[in-house]
Amino acid sequence: MNKHPVFRILVIAKDQHNKIIIGMILAAICSILSFIPYLVIYKIILELFGGRVELSTVLNWALVGIGSAILKAILTSLAGILSHTAAYNTMHKARVKVLEKLSTFHLGFFETHTPGKLKSALFDDIGKLEDFIAHNLLELAQAVTAPLVLFIVLLFIQPIMAICMLIPLALGIGIPMRMISSYPELTEEFARKSAALNGAANEFVGRMPVIKMFSLTADKFTGYKNALTAYMDCMVKMCEIANKPLAITIVVLDSAILFTLPIGGFLYLHGSLVIGTYLLFILLTMCFYSSFLNVINILMGHMELESGLKSIEEILNTVPEKSGSKTLPKDGQYGIRFKDLSFSYGDEKTTALSHITLNLQPGTLTAFVGSSGAGKSTAAQLIGRYWTAKNGAIEIGGVSINDLATESLMDLTAFVFQDVFLLKDTIFENICMGSIASERDVIAAAEAAQIHDFICSLPQGYHTTIGDLGVKLSGGEKQRISIARAILKDAPIVIFDEATSYADIENEHKIQLALERLLKGKTTIMIAHRLHTIRNADNIVVFDAGQIAEQGTHEDLLRRNSMYKKMWDTYSGSNSVKEAV
Repeated sequence: MNKHPVFRILVIAKDQHNKIIIGMILAAICSILSFIPYLVIYKIILELFGGRVELSTVLNWALVGIGSAILKAILTSLAGILSHTAAYNTMHKARVKVLEKLSTFHLGFFETHTPGKLKSALFDDIGKLEDFIAHNLLELAQAVTAPLVLFIVLLFIQPIMAICMLIPLALGIGIPMRMISSYPELTEEFARKSAALNGAANEFVGRMPVIKMFSLTADKFTGYKNALTAYMDCMVKMCEIANKPLAITIVVLDSAILFTLPIGGFLYLHGSLVIGTYLLFILLTMCFYSSFLNVINILMGHMELESGLKSIEEILNTVPEKSGSKTLPKDGQYGIRFKDLSFSYGDEKTTALSHITLNLQPGTLTAFVGSSGAGKSTAAQLIGRYWTAKNGAIEIGGVSINDLATESLMDLTAFVFQDVFLLKDTIFENICMGSIASERDVIAAAEAAQIHDFICSLPQGYHTTIGDLGVKLSGGEKQRISIARAILKDAPIVIFDEATSYADIENEHKIQLALERLLKGKTTIMIAHRLHTIRNADNIVVFDAGQIAEQGTHEDLLRRNSMYKKMWDTYSGSNSVKEAV
């Protein structure tokens, strides 16, 4: 692929080539038409100097000028419509393409790419395509075509005067281009600062309850303050580098007549230039350079586009995890086997899991317990290939998850997370999550999740909107909606990450009832900190520092005076759990 940004854009906008090319051609014609009024004035002045002024001749030339202006306005509108249509279609296509590519990445990608950086690529960087396609390409066509055609014509009329007209061009464009040589590096820095600011702003807004509680302002929120300061400093640098070249370009090109007037006068006095040609060059000097005034803007837009394209292409060129080809029926019952599994997050020196060997029988409930960072959540998430382990293997029904097709693996597993994500949409759509389930199936899943009665009490029932513009839900209510999703999915493997952590006593009881329906006949992994919720598990696996410290039933582990017993005693004492063991 050609490395020049214009060609890289044309690759992204390959289905919009006709609109872009026609728009540029129309823009070029418009730039040529812009010289017609000056030609009309020139002809009328010649009539006046000739002493043979006729009203019909003046009117004819005036009609030519008016006609060219009307035609230029029409063609300019058509060029703008075509270029903007192509630009917005390209932006839409690019955003969809990036979103589709993001959906193929495992969770590890999002650990190393902050939300601010992805937001900048998806909106800010792709947004630069619109400005370049809709505006800069048309300005580029105008800046090249009309002056080139006009210069060739003038070269035949009077070569010396035509060459002299290049002097202000060299000064007004050449010098500023050298002055903005450091601008490309700044555009890349600006893209990084913008991504950092987006991330800090997201964090600032997301942590607003805590910020308000401690009476913090944006100025005291160090992360946001530093990101904003760095962003503003970079923007000021860009403005400082850009304003002088722009000023030089405007001053030199707008005063170009100071070059043609004395040189033309000298040639006229020495008989090398007739008065009519002299007058023509003076008039054309006033418009010849107007197309070049946007050149510096085009160049800076090109540099900013370069940094934006790098972010977009980084995502599009990232190779997603390879999907397998094998499939397993969704209606089966499967065991899970960890075979000498080891895993590290990015930094190979930090081991999250080390030599995990574990066999989960079909249809059983296995609890993963341990302190924070012990590796229990990592082990569960690896089943869904949120990351890919390089050492060891995980098998479902005797088939390595790396050999399973991604769609099949997703069909086989259902995750119920501790932090529930809800769309700003209706409760019905939040339970469906894109599936084609009927309303009867959704209601049945909600009833099984012990959330149906609550939903019916809302103003619009299942069609009530939740989120910023709708009703607010408690942690327990969100968890039961999440469980309803899992029930509706009806996957044979359920991975449950401490879903009762945000629930009060009433909600916890309802969640436990919902779990009885959800987990019936399923191969289940439950990650738990509230140990009384997993006392009846078929097997309890205790993780410690990325390894399996011990495993067994609740009663067996208590009898061993094990690590689990110490955890249980601590938990029971701190929570005053009064239950018979």
